[in-house]
Amino acid sequence: MFIHTFEGRWIDHPFWRSRFLVETSEQLEKIRQSRVEALVIDPSRSVVMPVIDEGAATDDGPAEKEPPASGPAVPAAARAEAIDRPPVHTIATPWPVAARPQPLFAPERARDVRRARKSYGPERRRALRVIDKSRRAMVDVFESARLGRAIEVKSLVLLTQEVADSIHRDPRALLNLVRLKNKDEYTYLHSVAVCALMINFARHLQLDEATVQDLGVAGLLHDIGKIAISDDILLKPGALDSRERQAVEEHPVAGHKLLARSLSIPPAALEVCLRHHEKFDGTGYPDGLNGEKLSLFARMAAICDVYDAVTSDRAYRAAWAPCETLTEMQSWPGHFDPKLLERFADSLGIFPIGTLVRISNGLLGIVSGNCGTLDEDVTVRAFFDSDRLEDIEPYDCTISPGADDPRIICRDSPTFWRFDDWDAMRMRVMATRVGRPEKA
Repeated sequence: MFIHTFEGRWIDHPFWRSRFLVETSEQLEKIRQSRVEALVIDPSRSVVMPVIDEGAATDDGPAEKEPPASGPAVPAAARAEAIDRPPVHTIATPWPVAARPQPLFAPERARDVRRARKSYGPERRRALRVIDKSRRAMVDVFESARLGRAIEVKSLVLLTQEVADSIHRDPRALLNLVRLKNKDEYTYLHSVAVCALMINFARHLQLDEATVQDLGVAGLLHDIGKIAISDDILLKPGALDSRERQAVEEHPVAGHKLLARSLSIPPAALEVCLRHHEKFDGTGYPDGLNGEKLSLFARMAAICDVYDAVTSDRAYRAAWAPCETLTEMQSWPGHFDPKLLERFADSLGIFPIGTLVRISNGLLGIVSGNCGTLDEDVTVRAFFDSDRLEDIEPYDCTISPGADDPRIICRDSPTFWRFDDWDAMRMRVMATRVGRPEKA
């Protein structure tokens, strides 16, 4: 097999380079005996030997072998596993030649952020219909709640499934379109947007589908308490006074009380409704909970809620671009769980400016512009060769989301590469004068 890279610290593997073809059983044994946590193989540069079942025989002699299929042979079990499940935790599993390099055994697989573009047009039209249907459904939900009627969870589950299906087909379509809302329909489409973001985020975190569905419903209902707030306050273009601010800060508790009257509301929806304005440092509301006292669902919802709010036009502020939003959100200390915020950015395929990324050509770079609105080119300043473990003269390259090579493979860790004073190093690299970006 051809090793594309090792995961973990480079000093933990017993080889002087991190990209090479494993040709002997001794090399394989060295890897097994090392402290390497995971590795990435490149099947297109690997040699996969045919598998021979030496024990299969009958009384009449050895069992007949089927004629080999074209291309390297892959056991049926391995084919099924490659399609239906994540890679197993063993370094002996062969992979189909068409597969992209993936970590073969790792707690969290490096995520290739390329997105197929060919389905974007048709899915965009389907997503528009899903969004319009969802908006009308949420208008009915809010109106029913204002009239004191029970919330019909079954219809919300069906609505969540339609959103989830669109996200599965092509997340760019719905996630980009649902950001386009006017002030009159903001509350309703904001609920749909948070639903979509929660579903996409939950799947990125590899939560089970039942939980994904519950979090989608939670996204739809997280702001139901706003029925108690007058439109004069919700649509006010200027700053709120203390009385108005108090009215706004009461909506999580009001929504939780409303939802708690229905026995069919998922517990996740109750939690998200009550806690989506809590902050990681304990300065949020209603209860000022902090850190691990906040559930995963509450921390996810806090991120999704703010992200959509800031990327949408509001009565008091114009929308920010997704790249600008995530860059700013990372600069708000104490507001969000910082590790979870990074995972959220990864779930969208957006890397805030200043992020260290790994490029498929073996270089490391820093995102310096256009950090990817799911369809934008990304400008990366390459500065380090991970194969040779040496600095290179920094230069800017523009990488298209649909590019095969080079492409951004994943966010990378400065600690892994022993970039000890990362902030100073990043400032030095970004301050270097370079020529115009090269098109990758």
